[in-house]
Amino acid sequence: LLPVQKTVFKNGMTAHIINAGEQDVLKLELIFKAGRRHEQAKGVAAAVSQLMRDGTSKHSSKEIAEAFDFYGASLNSQAFIDSCSVTFFSLNKHVPKLLPLVHEILTEAIFPTGELQTYIQNHTQKILVNLEKVEFLAQRNFTASLFGQNHFIGYTTTESDLINLDSESLISFYSSRFHFDNCTAIIAGKVSDQTVKLIEQYFGSENFSESKKISVEPVIHSFSGKEVYEEKKDAVQSAIRIGRRFINRLHPDFSKVKVLNMIFGGYFGSRLMSNLREDKGYCYGIYSTAASFLDDAYFCVATEVNVDATLDAIHQIRIEMMNLCNQKVAEDELRLVKNYIMGTILSDTDGAFNVSEVLKNLILYNLTPADFQNGISEMMNVTSDDLIQLANRYLHPDSMIEVVVGKK
Repeated sequence: LLPVQKTVFKNGMTAHIINAGEQDVLKLELIFKAGRRHEQAKGVAAAVSQLMRDGTSKHSSKEIAEAFDFYGASLNSQAFIDSCSVTFFSLNKHVPKLLPLVHEILTEAIFPTGELQTYIQNHTQKILVNLEKVEFLAQRNFTASLFGQNHFIGYTTTESDLINLDSESLISFYSSRFHFDNCTAIIAGKVSDQTVKLIEQYFGSENFSESKKISVEPVIHSFSGKEVYEEKKDAVQSAIRIGRRFINRLHPDFSKVKVLNMIFGGYFGSRLMSNLREDKGYCYGIYSTAASFLDDAYFCVATEVNVDATLDAIHQIRIEMMNLCNQKVAEDELRLVKNYIMGTILSDTDGAFNVSEVLKNLILYNLTPADFQNGISEMMNVTSDDLIQLANRYLHPDSMIEVVVGKK
């Protein structure tokens, strides 16, 4: 990785600085512990992340948008499961003009009723559209089956969740989660000492808020069965989701399992893709992924197939799982996948902005660049013997839940 300098601002907030590149641009990312896991009502974290830019005590949504557009800058915020990221891009020469506005958005957002109603209307319409899509319904059933409909990983926002949103609940979440001792900064690009001092002036000198953080303890109510089927009579495709709760990034097997997953369904040349797309012609694409969160994770195989191929597609997925459990991966295939993984890593670490994304994931899990390097070594040194043991431990079809929406 590019060198990362760590500093602590006056108020105790940690900042990680990646000073690299020839272009005179800056990326400032502020990572708050303000994701879905921290909300007290469904949909609040996502709404806060979207609406904090839509009005403060001093500026309207239109004025804020015009200010960033005028200087060719951008400010985006997105809530994830464990965190919320507020990301600011700008030419360095415009940073002094825009940082006061970024600070204002993070400390004085008012969540106007009109903007909230527009948000509710727009997202309600998206939900109504998505409810006609088998892939949306399958993913909803899949996460709900693993974690329960009220768990922060398991739930999918509904129309009633949106209707229940109000400015008071958004302000409560915003004031309790968006402050300095709940935040880490990543500063990337062509970074000068003057810029760091300026960022510290606005974000590292005083508390964002004195409000107490609210703790939420999730309860998992997983589905006890193995198969979930939702018929959709007019469907021309069936959406398939097969998976289980899984190990997360902090588990000692995780790096090696990434190699196993890549072979199975993690890239375009995977076994699942070769079987169901190239050989059978059942689907346009199929993939498998291990979604990792701080306290949990899930593994998922996802595809949409012609309805008349649904049952055999599930059968073929099981076959590919059993092949990994019973047969060693050939050295040529393993070498190819390792080379592909290394190429992906090289791409993902090319330049300060890309490295900042890698660093963000390390910070979320309280890991270091040394842990990142160790993970690469584990992937590059994994053997066929290791993979067959891991497959039996984590990818046996008997441990999976199967979800189908469409027709069998």
